[in-house]
Amino acid sequence: MITMKPILEQDVLALLAAGRFDPLPEGYIMTDGGTYLGYSLFRCEGDVTVVLDVQAQDNMLVDGLVRAAVAKGESMGAAAFSLNREIPALQEWAQVFVPAEEEPIKNTKIFGNCG
Repeated sequence: MITMKPILEQDVLALLAAGRFDPLPEGYIMTDGGTYLGYSLFRCEGDVTVVLDVQAQDNMLVDGLVRAAVAKGESMGAAAFSLNREIPALQEWAQVFVPAEEEPIKNTKIFGNCG
């Protein structure tokens, strides 16, 4: 069963961030049983969730990781999101799901039909 878990250990966040983000972001890790599938790193900046990095073995998993990060931000009050398009997986995701949108992108563009 595929599960998404928040990364609560600061040393794991630091390892994944590799000195690229200060302060350390929040993150999720995706697993299938004991098999690692990928991670996402993100932070809320005001009312925008900034998806900083995503790594996954499969493009379909990237979608789940992005949506989980945006949903977490939404639960913290963010109504929109932006993507670090320097990350190839995020750039490819944006081309499929929000190709013509200017950032920040309203959460409704990926959640529901009310966008």
